[in-house]
Amino acid sequence: MTRPSQSQVQPPARRVLLTEDSPADALLLQSLLGAECVVTCVSTLAEGMAVCSQEQFDIVLLDLFLPDSRGLDTLMQFQTLHSDLPILVMSGLDDEQTAAAAVHEGAQDYLVKGQMDEVLLHRAMRYAIERKSAERALRESEAFYQSLVENLPQYIYRKDMAGRFTFANRRFCTQLGKTPAEVVGHTDLDFFPPELAEKYQADDRRVLAAGKLFETVEEHTPTTGEKEYVQVVKTPVFNAQGRIVGTQGIFWDVTARVRGEERLKKAHSDLARSREDLLRTLVDLQRSHSQIKEAQLQVIEMEKMHTIGQMAAGIAHEVKNPLAVIRMGVDFFSNSPESEAEPTSTIIKDMQDALHRADSIIMGLLDFSAPGKVELRPADLNMLLRSSLNLVRHELKTPHISVQTEFCEHLPAVLVDANKIKQVFVNVLTNAVHAMPEGGTLTVRTYIKKLTPEEAKPSPGARRTHEFRAGERVLVTEFDDTGTGIPEDKLGRVFEPFFTTKETGKGTGLGLTVTRKIVELHEGTIQLQNQPERGARATITLRTERS
Repeated sequence: MTRPSQSQVQPPARRVLLTEDSPADALLLQSLLGAECVVTCVSTLAEGMAVCSQEQFDIVLLDLFLPDSRGLDTLMQFQTLHSDLPILVMSGLDDEQTAAAAVHEGAQDYLVKGQMDEVLLHRAMRYAIERKSAERALRESEAFYQSLVENLPQYIYRKDMAGRFTFANRRFCTQLGKTPAEVVGHTDLDFFPPELAEKYQADDRRVLAAGKLFETVEEHTPTTGEKEYVQVVKTPVFNAQGRIVGTQGIFWDVTARVRGEERLKKAHSDLARSREDLLRTLVDLQRSHSQIKEAQLQVIEMEKMHTIGQMAAGIAHEVKNPLAVIRMGVDFFSNSPESEAEPTSTIIKDMQDALHRADSIIMGLLDFSAPGKVELRPADLNMLLRSSLNLVRHELKTPHISVQTEFCEHLPAVLVDANKIKQVFVNVLTNAVHAMPEGGTLTVRTYIKKLTPEEAKPSPGARRTHEFRAGERVLVTEFDDTGTGIPEDKLGRVFEPFFTTKETGKGTGLGLTVTRKIVELHEGTIQLQNQPERGARATITLRTERS
């Protein structure tokens, strides 16, 4: 995905709180921070915590040894009142044990005075702010997932490899008459009759052995004496390395459905039942089954995206610091006298290119795991598209691609976050260019249309954060290319994280994932399909300002 250069976007000044009692060290750090930071300097912990309560800061540079506090207690006191602020701990001690303890207590990094320069300090600050943002996003994602699981009408639980419960939602615990603490750590034998518990454990072993989903309808006869039925879906749970670490189960009462099926069978043998009653029962059954299946798939998809989001944030966190060290080494060798000679200069260039690609992947991971917030304002859709075409004009020239625009005039305003939606357009345009390595024609058109009931249905795999209504007027943007198209067996996976049809080294597999996320934040949709003759079409549908 093409990003604006630093000359095009001037980042806002960072607001920095510097807590340092040494005037000489404070003066040196302010010099390293430079004019691009607005620095507030205090000399005691009490002053620092007080000023944070009155003003807003982007980051805190905290000396561990201050007149009114010493050591890690300084960090812990500050964290107690201002846990949402990213903190870079500074100390004159080059002590790995202290550094590890500081990071464990919540600091984003540990810097040794006298061993940092301007580049290292600014990079550490930038990464600290990004890591804190990623942590905040993970907390919000976990809270949302927990709320979803606790409020679904299904009974949900997880077990480890030994069959011990590791999680049970509120509905499941209520059914057992237990609290979550009384369920976790126990097995089926602690709650069910031996014969029934052994059946449940046999099903678990079947899932673990096969490594795939198991689904069944189970029959129970409670004390009332009337049979009840539950639909059970069990799946394996995988860790980040792809190894099975347990099972999870979702089940729900389908007694009404099963009894309806039984009534339907009886109705077929009863000539007195009217055809109208039979049709009505069948429709109700089909609707019920479809709703249950949809709820199940949404839970599984949410779990998948939640896990990928955690992996993305974790990878970004773990990889950035090693990359920073490697980049410092490459910069050092680039400035040495031997860097001009061959093959050294070629090797250094290859290393710089590899670092640039790794940094692009990390930024894509952060985009994917970052919290979704947009600032929506009325905008001219055609003007946004012209601006996006201008941003990719260099790429359009290289393979001799001609551009045709078919813009509908007098379009109503569209309610968007202009920068984020231009990011979407630039990514779609860039993908179209890459699909035409030998050149071709790129057609961009806009128009307004009224949705039919079929067009108002959500796309398969899209998050259902909203729904279009039949008859609603929407703005449509289409991007047609005359390239190679998308293989049919890969068309359904193009929005999956880390999936790409490009050659190795030419794509991160996150561009379209982030693109769809941004479009969905605008309550819009994006679809990809192959053209009947040649090439592919990307269609983006957005609401008008008056929708």
